[in-house]
Amino acid sequence: MSEQLDSWKQIARHLKCSVRSARRWEDERGLPVHRALGNVFALRTELDAWRTAQVRPARARCAAAVVAETAPASIAVLSFGNLSSEPQNEYFAAGLTEELTTMLSGVRALRVTSRTSTLALRGVARSARATAKLLRVRYLLEGSVRRAGDRLRISAQLIDASRDQQLWAQTFDGTAPDVFAFQEQLARLITAALQLQLSRADRERLTHGAIANIPAYECYLRARQEGWRWRRESIDRAVQLLEQALRLNGGHPRLYAALGVAHLQYREAGIDLSEQPLLQAERCAQQVLELQPESAAARQLGGWINYSRGRLQAAVADLKATLGAEPYNADALLLLCNCYLVSGRVSAARPLLERLAGVDPLTPISQCMPAFADIMEGEFARAVGPYRRMFEMDPDNPLARLFYVWVLLLNGRLRQAQAIARAGAADLHATLPAQVMRLLVAASSGALTDAEARLSAELTQAACATDLFPRFLAQAFALAGRPLAALEWLRCAIERGFINYPFLARHDPTFKAMRRNAAFARLLGVARERWEAFEE
Repeated sequence: MSEQLDSWKQIARHLKCSVRSARRWEDERGLPVHRALGNVFALRTELDAWRTAQVRPARARCAAAVVAETAPASIAVLSFGNLSSEPQNEYFAAGLTEELTTMLSGVRALRVTSRTSTLALRGVARSARATAKLLRVRYLLEGSVRRAGDRLRISAQLIDASRDQQLWAQTFDGTAPDVFAFQEQLARLITAALQLQLSRADRERLTHGAIANIPAYECYLRARQEGWRWRRESIDRAVQLLEQALRLNGGHPRLYAALGVAHLQYREAGIDLSEQPLLQAERCAQQVLELQPESAAARQLGGWINYSRGRLQAAVADLKATLGAEPYNADALLLLCNCYLVSGRVSAARPLLERLAGVDPLTPISQCMPAFADIMEGEFARAVGPYRRMFEMDPDNPLARLFYVWVLLLNGRLRQAQAIARAGAADLHATLPAQVMRLLVAASSGALTDAEARLSAELTQAACATDLFPRFLAQAFALAGRPLAALEWLRCAIERGFINYPFLARHDPTFKAMRRNAAFARLLGVARERWEAFEE
């Protein structure tokens, strides 16, 4: 007997119902039906699991509903181990982990921990219960990949960490091109085991447009691994790999989206703050929109571009659309929270920050975002601990060091800030964040010299590219008693999107002496007008 049923008639016969009922159950009750090349099909095992879930006793169903309300299904995909004899196949195991995380994140009823948080636990021996507690999830998926030439073996197991119980274990044997089918089968086994009711949109997102050309797919996986190393040479390699993948595969929305993100990473890492990365990302976004107009990837990329250009209202619209399709997308949550905070909408950011903490609890930037909300409301003391933890998690990150020094200065801890600013590897001191940090410390200590106040053309151009550095420079010059320079940099920050009028008018201590300045009051009027017009 074939496992696959290849028509509505066969599906209805298996369920002992009419074709009309089967079609209705797909829309209303999540009947697991698939489509490929215009044809419909279903798997007997999935239909049987769905039918079993439908006929549970009413009492058990009510109990499950209560549990679902109080503890939504949550899972972390842990890093798959590379059991291949060639270490270079590590990217394939990492790619499988990333792909499964992305696929499952498309299921609205499931909260999936971000890849960055699970990577923080890689190589550390912990019990399933302890790992799940750190990641704030109930279920864990772990496994391994063995690849020899074109042969592929994937092993996986799903664990209910609350009970320390293995729900199932599965091994898939095949060739490299089978990886797409294996990924989809794994995702469907997980959703069936967790008894999640999938909408038609959920099931379509589980397929999420695989890159069918294996050499192109491998370029894509390698590029993902390179891009997040935050070094120029790594991002260069990521761009080259993605361009190669496009030549091999032809236009594909996921490849163009990944290429757009790679170009933006030049800016995120402070490597290239010119127009060029934005222009390249905009070209990629246009290609994604032409190929897949309503995709979450297109809207998310659009959100990053609009934010980078200071168009926060447009960025919010894009990011909300992204979260409408993928409610637990950690990157979209993080950027939308930041948009709300710099726009003076702290109350709108708070619930999103709670969701972000559940999805991405171990990423350094996620650690400090609630503290950033506290700072925007004038609660400076509460922010010291989270920013210190962020810095300790990633001490070689120049932005983490700058943020920590900034918070220490807001709390009047000058000596501690000076010590942190002096420490660190020598190569960090030439970075843009380090230069801004030294200006803040010098201004706070009353020791900002005329030479230090004359910023280089390179520093000035780079600092104008975001809302972040102009804000810090405005604070530094205000502390140093240089109001004209402070006003110029604050005007730049407002133009780049920092319109948090309550913080500027009431909470920020660095502008205390300037609040009697007529020019400062007029500039605050601009910020207030834009703050009041901003829509959540």
